[in-house]
Amino acid sequence: MAKQRALGADATLLCAFETVYGTAPDGSGGGVYSKLSFKSTAVGAEQPLGTDALLGQGRNAQDPFYEPVTVNGDIVVPVDLRAFGFWLKGLFGAPVTTDNEDGTYSHVFTSGGVLPSLSVETGFPALTVPVFNMVSGLKLGGFQIDMSRSGPVNATLNNNIAQGETTAATSEDAAPAEYELQRFSQGSGSIKLGGSQLASVTAGSISFSNNLEAVETIRSDNKIDGADEGEATATGSVTLRYASDATVRDAVAAQTPVAMEFGWAIPGSEGYALTFSLPRVFLPKPKQSIDGPGGISAQYNWQAANDPDDDYMLRATLVNDVESY
Repeated sequence: MAKQRALGADATLLCAFETVYGTAPDGSGGGVYSKLSFKSTAVGAEQPLGTDALLGQGRNAQDPFYEPVTVNGDIVVPVDLRAFGFWLKGLFGAPVTTDNEDGTYSHVFTSGGVLPSLSVETGFPALTVPVFNMVSGLKLGGFQIDMSRSGPVNATLNNNIAQGETTAATSEDAAPAEYELQRFSQGSGSIKLGGSQLASVTAGSISFSNNLEAVETIRSDNKIDGADEGEATATGSVTLRYASDATVRDAVAAQTPVAMEFGWAIPGSEGYALTFSLPRVFLPKPKQSIDGPGGISAQYNWQAANDPDDDYMLRATLVNDVESY
């Protein structure tokens, strides 16, 4: 039954990589776009009003003017076994995929490359008059994933920049492709330092940024020319209970970079896993404070740097049963 008002439960998110920047792929044949699960999305066009008061017109407000249109916003998505590879491609570029010849494939995404652009359709098909908003020329700015002891793993895709938005009464792709959903759990997560499991970790996070810059040229259609990739950066934190294990303290004292790894696995699977590898991470020395009679913790806000030998700063490896992205 059609509805008069839109609900988030009825919303759909369809995405496809573009061949030409800012041009949404033709999905009329079906299977061109992928229908992806999401927790929230704020990607869309915005055009605020501005004011410029003139004298000699009395005390009442005068007409506002329209500021330039901006198309941006964050997307929060589940970190899952299959569909997250689509987002990784948007964040890093196309992966190098290896057939493991056991029914699994290893997809390796590396930071520092040229990013593809996407078209993203947010749809409300259950409305009496359906509405489908298509954002084109979208580039993904970065992500943040927080680690904890329980719950599912989610990622915030942030600082995204797009070129334009259009609205239609029908979906661009009536029969989109879909990935079988299988989420990673926080309980299967791990943080390694120098190849060994880090002890006494109570929290952690990893953030990556492409540091996109909108090319805001003067043009009659109010669109940007594009979004250029800046310096790729990776930062994060690990919170440790102060204990006899001096692994991190020794790394800090040495003032030399160490290899870190954040990852999750699917228990009982054929090696299904997602791993973020950072070959050169610098750890600061935090102030050690004692705030009460309970346990003592310290938070290390790390920064990653490029490895000149392997020529990457951050590498994501996703092992699943998807043949290609």
